[in-house]
Amino acid sequence: MFMLLKTEEFEAKKTVLIQQCRCPECGLTVYVHGTPLPASCPFCQQPLARTEQEVPLGASVEFPALDEARARMARLYRRPPKWLSFLILTVALVMLAVAVFMQLRSAGNYFYQPLVSIYSLIAGIFVVSRFLIASIYVAPPNTNYEPTVTVLVPCMNEEAVIRQTIERIFAAGYPNENLEVVCVDDGSSDNTLQEMLAAQTHHPNLVVVSFAKNRGLCNAWAVGVLLGRGEFMVCVDSDTFIFPGSLQKLMQGFVDPTVGGISGHCDVENAQTNLLTRMQDVRYFFSYKVMKAAESVTGTVSCLPGCFSAYRRACVLHVLDEWLNATVMGEHGNYGDDRSLTNLILRDYKILYTDQALATTIAPENWGQYVRQQARWNRSYLREIVKVGRWMWRKHPVSALSWYAMMWMPIIEPVVITSALVIAPIMALLAGGSNLASAYIMGVLAITMVWTLHFWERTGRRYWWTGFIYTASYMAFFSWQIYWALLTLRGKKWGTRG
Repeated sequence: MFMLLKTEEFEAKKTVLIQQCRCPECGLTVYVHGTPLPASCPFCQQPLARTEQEVPLGASVEFPALDEARARMARLYRRPPKWLSFLILTVALVMLAVAVFMQLRSAGNYFYQPLVSIYSLIAGIFVVSRFLIASIYVAPPNTNYEPTVTVLVPCMNEEAVIRQTIERIFAAGYPNENLEVVCVDDGSSDNTLQEMLAAQTHHPNLVVVSFAKNRGLCNAWAVGVLLGRGEFMVCVDSDTFIFPGSLQKLMQGFVDPTVGGISGHCDVENAQTNLLTRMQDVRYFFSYKVMKAAESVTGTVSCLPGCFSAYRRACVLHVLDEWLNATVMGEHGNYGDDRSLTNLILRDYKILYTDQALATTIAPENWGQYVRQQARWNRSYLREIVKVGRWMWRKHPVSALSWYAMMWMPIIEPVVITSALVIAPIMALLAGGSNLASAYIMGVLAITMVWTLHFWERTGRRYWWTGFIYTASYMAFFSWQIYWALLTLRGKKWGTRG
């Protein structure tokens, strides 16, 4: 339990005492009040230069009240009437049957287009298996476990949202005496730091860290891990808003000492903005409720997303040096990769997912941002497939088979798409025979229909059809981005920030 002064004692004052601890060598400053001062610089271990200053109480901010937040949480999963749910499920099953039929009908194509046919069969089995395994997923049971927690919020140039993110964390209902928040400003050029410091005057258990220059997301996470005093670390993006009770839900799986990390569930906060954000919301649901749920059954969730996930702090400290000093092609290249940190812990511990710990995050609203984000995620994937492939065989057989299938599928998929939609029609036209393109397209449409209708049936959100936009954009452009990611593996940018 943390020893903290009560927030009310600070609210009663017009000024608060902020203590600043600087390390000129590392170019960082730690701002604290109401929590113990750091003994030394978390990076170089040198003594910190300390000063203190009385600062005015920051302005209060308005954000949705708890009742409104709970109401919105309920609206996110307002399922359709039973008759409509039954109709949706029926259509999804029919489309799945169509996909199986098309595979059987095109069995002859295995002889003259084996790559496309075999790939389509394996991809279909993979997706169907995800649904079947996810259907037996059960969230970690509630045991009222409330250990000490440090919530880490790294950010750069997020003055518009960082204050609301902080306030939502403190309003989430986790016991204040067990909660600490560490916000890291990674060399922002706007008023992000000022917004953090204004929030700190209202919350004595908020620690603010400022880097004089941008050091990258990896170092922002590392300083929070080293300064944090909680038994568990919860990583929250600067534009992620957690719902009441979500921190408690996120902690429940850690009762099992073999669990090293747990992913929460994120929906898209700005889903109603445009077609792109709606499309991402549909895709997010599938990646969490189907993909992560299926992986969680065997304790092998392959990526704890930085937007809302928790780690056992001892596990992070054990691999921190290895993670910080990761190299790509002989060059230091870790840019704060959540997937690589997850997999370092997954080697020796279970990684779970809980669909009861809810949050929303702001997704890219323009295609330029989205393209950069996907390029970063593809680099992350490529950097990890070989590393993880060396030891994944020691995990559950189902998890191992799934991983080794995913190792090569995205890499050859652009070739398969070209073979099915370009080469096969030309061969059919010149040499005669069946056209593989129609069977391939029908299979893709059927699988897309299944997971998009599943989204509608589970959430009641009527823009399920935007999942087809995702599929089309992926086939036409984003599947090819894997090769660009291969050429730019050394990239270290934050992803959506240029």
